[in-house]
Amino acid sequence: MDSSVSRAAKRRIGTTVGAGALAIVCAATLSSTSSGNTPARSADARAATASVRFKSIEQSVPTGYPKPKSGKFRLAYLNPETGNEFLNILGQSMSLETKKLGGSFTQLDAGGDVNTQVTQFNQLIAQKVNGIAVFALDPKSLAPDVARARKAGIHLVTIDLNFTTTKASALGGYESQVLQRRDQAAYLTATYMAKHLAAGSTLGTIDLIVKVPSIVFSIQRDDFWAKKYGLKILGNASNPTDDIAGGEKAGTTLINKFTGIKGVMAYNDPSAIGAYTAARSSGVTGLLFGGENGGSDALAAVKAGTETFSLKIDAPGIGKDWAWGLYDLQEGVKVPGTVKAGTPVLVDKANVGSIVSWQNQLKTEYPGS
Repeated sequence: MDSSVSRAAKRRIGTTVGAGALAIVCAATLSSTSSGNTPARSADARAATASVRFKSIEQSVPTGYPKPKSGKFRLAYLNPETGNEFLNILGQSMSLETKKLGGSFTQLDAGGDVNTQVTQFNQLIAQKVNGIAVFALDPKSLAPDVARARKAGIHLVTIDLNFTTTKASALGGYESQVLQRRDQAAYLTATYMAKHLAAGSTLGTIDLIVKVPSIVFSIQRDDFWAKKYGLKILGNASNPTDDIAGGEKAGTTLINKFTGIKGVMAYNDPSAIGAYTAARSSGVTGLLFGGENGGSDALAAVKAGTETFSLKIDAPGIGKDWAWGLYDLQEGVKVPGTVKAGTPVLVDKANVGSIVSWQNQLKTEYPGS
C-alpha cells in the first residue's frame, strides 16, 4: 500500500468498492433543480449511440452459483469497512443467506486498514472456519494468508480480482470470484452521457486516490466506452477521502483545470454528489454527474437533483452469491472460476421513484430480518 496515502483515505478505501435490461437507458431530461438542462440530441446522434454494442468478458460467465444444500457450515466475511453502505449490505446479505442455509456467520471489520485485515485473516484461519469471502484492501498483502487458508482446507471466494480471465487458476489461490459487472456499468454510464450530450462533448472522471484495482478498472472502462461514443475525456481527478467532501475537491480540480466539460463520470456516488456541489459553487451549470453503487445516498441525491444518475450494483445478490459459492465448495460441487452479480440498474429522475433500496430488497427476501 502506498505509504503516502493518509489513514483517513485508507479507512475509506472500501467504497467500491442491481436488475434491468442491458440497453435500457432512460431518456428523460433533467429538471430545473438538477445540474442543468440536458442538450437536445438529433435523431442521427441518437441512432449513432445504438451502434455501440456491449462486448465484455462479463458476458461469458454465469450469473451466480448453483443452489446449495443446507448445512451447518461456518462462514466468514473479511469486510474492508463496515461503515460503508455497499460493503455492509454484502455482509448483511451473506449473513442472512448463511443462516437460512443452517450455518453460522462471522464478519470482521478492517476499518480500512490493510494490516488489520491481515491480522483478521489469520484470526479466521486459527478459528478453522469452513469458508471465507474476502474483499481485499490490498490483494498482494493477503497472498500469504490465502495460501495458508487453502493449505488448511478453508474455501475462499472473492470479488473483482481479475478482469482479464475467468479461470480460477488465475485467482492466486481463491477458488472463485464474483464480478460486480463494472464493465457493464461503465457502458451504461457512457451510453447515458452520449444520449444526453452533443456529439464530441468533453468529460472528466473521478477515481480514488488509493488505486484499488476494481476502481482503476471502472474508470478505464468509463474512458473506453465514452471514446467509443465519440466523447472526449479531458482528464481525471482523485477523491482523497472517498466521501462527498473529497468528491467536491476532485470536482473543483476538474472544473478549474478543464473548462467547458459537460459531464463527470465518478467511481462512486459521493464523488458525483461532491462534484455537483463544486460546480454549483463555481457557478457552472448544465453538467451531468454520474456515479456508481446506487445506495441510499444515490437515491436521495437523484431525487434531489444533486446527482444526475447512478448505476445501482446488485449488492444483495453478491452477498448471497458468496454464501452459495462457499456452500457449494464445501459440499464438493464444482463451481465456475468466475460468476457475475445481477445486472446493474441505471437510476435517474425518470425511474428513481420505483427503485427498491438494498435494505428493502433484503427485507423482502428475508422477512423478519
